[in-house]
Amino acid sequence: MILLYGLTLIGLVVYSYSQIDLNLTLFSHPVFLQFQNLMIQLGYFNRPFSAVVFVVILLLLFIGYWRLVISHWSLVVGVIGLLALLSYPFLSHDFFNYMFDARIVTTYGQNPYFLKALYFPADTWIRFMHWTHRTYPYGPFWLILTLVPSLLGFGKFVLTLLNFKLLFVAAYVGCCYTINKLNPSGLKFFALNPLILIEGLFSPHLDLVMLFFAILAIYKNPLYMVLSIGIKYATVLLAPLLFFKNKPWFVNSLIIAGYCGAVFQILSRELLPHYFLVPIGLTALSNSKKWQYLAVLISFILLLVRYVPYLYSGQWYTFHI
Repeated sequence: MILLYGLTLIGLVVYSYSQIDLNLTLFSHPVFLQFQNLMIQLGYFNRPFSAVVFVVILLLLFIGYWRLVISHWSLVVGVIGLLALLSYPFLSHDFFNYMFDARIVTTYGQNPYFLKALYFPADTWIRFMHWTHRTYPYGPFWLILTLVPSLLGFGKFVLTLLNFKLLFVAAYVGCCYTINKLNPSGLKFFALNPLILIEGLFSPHLDLVMLFFAILAIYKNPLYMVLSIGIKYATVLLAPLLFFKNKPWFVNSLIIAGYCGAVFQILSRELLPHYFLVPIGLTALSNSKKWQYLAVLISFILLLVRYVPYLYSGQWYTFHI
């Protein structure tokens, strides 16, 4: 089973390049260009089959999620993190916005809270961005945090992309470490959850980093919750509950507050799977089968409903509550 799961993860890495932006060439080596053209043919010109491939990968991830028995978790988490570094952020347009928002500061010395990406039309990076019309929508700590991988990228796109991927891998490893300290039996639930892997790691969203600091606040010091809120304000609902860490209903309340935060984001925008990274991540702190079954059901439905229609048709469909 572990071999099949490993091959499935490798398949996910390969499949991720089927959604590479048509205006983007990562490497000019002939072998990679041939591979990229092959994957583009799958993702853009054979969409029904592409959607089937994604569903098969998704089903295998969920099967492995339930049936895999592992003893050396540090090795598994490390391998998953390494594979994530090799993948393309195929379902996260936000990822490139994270990169460019930091670039506005590190390259142009400007404030992304006031300037949009479209104000830099000569920059070649905006060719493969989808949200050039908005100013910076996140908390100040996320901007500060992203300046590090941006600066270490030295203006090089591929290096900057790899640095940002490293940031999310570090958040994933950090979440696994803290969850293992708080509730060892919940580590598998988090580390192999397909929504966590796809939305937080292989196709990263900042909610994973926000989740890490929230869990760190529970494990170490409540002040880390300030950093979580400083990334994205959705975890503000968790902060008051930290005063009741010793209460038997603490974890249940955290999960409920996490779901409330996700619903609030949906009401203010639309149904996006990464909004549920926080409540599903917090579910790993509970041994309740009911919470776990709910999280797995939500993970499966969200990934199917949000991405399969897009992969099949090439059109994003919005879902509102």
